[in-house]
Amino acid sequence: MSGRRAKRDKGVKHLWYGLGLAAAVAALVAVQVVPKLEEYGLRSGGEPIEAAAGTGAAFEGSTWRLIGIGRTTGDNLPPGTTAVTAVIGVTPRDAAASKAMSKGCEPSVRDARARTWTPTTRLKGVPKVSTLCTRIDEKTYKPILAKPGVEAKFQASFAVPADAVSSLRVEVRLRDHHESFVRLTPSAAPSAGPPPAG
Repeated sequence: MSGRRAKRDKGVKHLWYGLGLAAAVAALVAVQVVPKLEEYGLRSGGEPIEAAAGTGAAFEGSTWRLIGIGRTTGDNLPPGTTAVTAVIGVTPRDAAASKAMSKGCEPSVRDARARTWTPTTRLKGVPKVSTLCTRIDEKTYKPILAKPGVEAKFQASFAVPADAVSSLRVEVRLRDHHESFVRLTPSAAPSAGPPPAG
């Protein structure tokens, strides 16, 4: 009997340990993840800084322009969707603008019906063009500041419904800037092929 009782007591002890661990993980998620979700929700707002079709716009000390947007290819796209890639150029005016970009940016596309899409990694995109607006040092994993006055190029790819392609505009938000974002409008409907790299 005492052997069974010892096993049962040990099992109960493990059960309490497991429940305590589950509670600790839940608390960690609540403290670390939930505030990030709220922060992400805040980033969907803000006032757009509109660039006239085919031109650039000044936003947070940099000039942002849409180099091109066009159809690309991808694997396992949902039925009824089309792959598009946008190539964006950004020229920081000074060191402060370069630093603002170093925290990263969040591109998205919006159609005439105000539907929005975030980037996907399922698409091929444009060869030799970064998918980040900030380069990362491969040794330190820290951002490499863009040179003031020199245009940096990056791309973002999206899977969108076929009926949305002709009216897409590109929006870019900086991670720590919630008040506004830049909206870039192409001078023509997206091309049938990949956009130019620059």
